[in-house]
Amino acid sequence: MSKLEEEVKQIITSTVGEGIVPAPLPDDYPLVGNLLDSLAVTNLIVAIEEHFGFVFSDDELSAEAFETPASLVKLVAEKVDQ
Repeated sequence: MSKLEEEVKQIITSTVGEGIVPAPLPDDYPLVGNLLDSLAVTNLIVAIEEHFGFVFSDDELSAEAFETPASLVKLVAEKVDQ
């Protein structure tokens, strides 16, 4: 697991709550509907932006990006590489 994957998964865990998130969190675990509601998605966006020091634009954010930890890591990796 890359450092970026570890960081994103830790942010998911700390945002949602350790007792709720499976450990270890599988890359393909469905987030929306299992762990994330609209408020949790908003909190997760803010936590990621604060941790990595960037701001997502509206067109970068889609429901697909929050489907699994792997899709969220991909979104963050694309933003970090810019």
